[in-house]
Amino acid sequence: MGVYPPRLLTVDTDETDKSHREILTDLLSKDLDFHGQDSGYASHNFHSFPAKFPPQLPRKFIEGLTAPGDVVLDPMMGSGTTVLEAFLAGRRGVGFDIDPLGLMLSRSKVTPLDPRQVAQIGKQILKQAESASREQSNELEKVLANRCDT
Repeated sequence: MGVYPPRLLTVDTDETDKSHREILTDLLSKDLDFHGQDSGYASHNFHSFPAKFPPQLPRKFIEGLTAPGDVVLDPMMGSGTTVLEAFLAGRRGVGFDIDPLGLMLSRSKVTPLDPRQVAQIGKQILKQAESASREQSNELEKVLANRCDT
């Protein structure tokens, strides 16, 4: 499946590292302005998060500096943008953070869902809501009347 051990960037001065340094320099010299590009794909717009960067930014570096199957580490993953982009680019994203909200959002963004199961659960919720509104309409009207000015 992946490359074992994963390729790591080191501080040695062999040809591989010069190549990585040159690639990084090249990536940094290119246009990193992603305004006007769609950042709402996958689950990136699931929730707003402070200091969130456009997903195209980590994608550019992930694709430029790693190969499919490599491990991408994000030690301060926030809401998981880099981990999700690693997954979408065929890498194995690993991240951690101390922010409980960031951890919850990251898990939500990167947990694969079975569309059939989601549709089935959605139908069950709708059925229960319809049943409750039919069977308890008087109670619902009282609650709404007390909460809303009518």
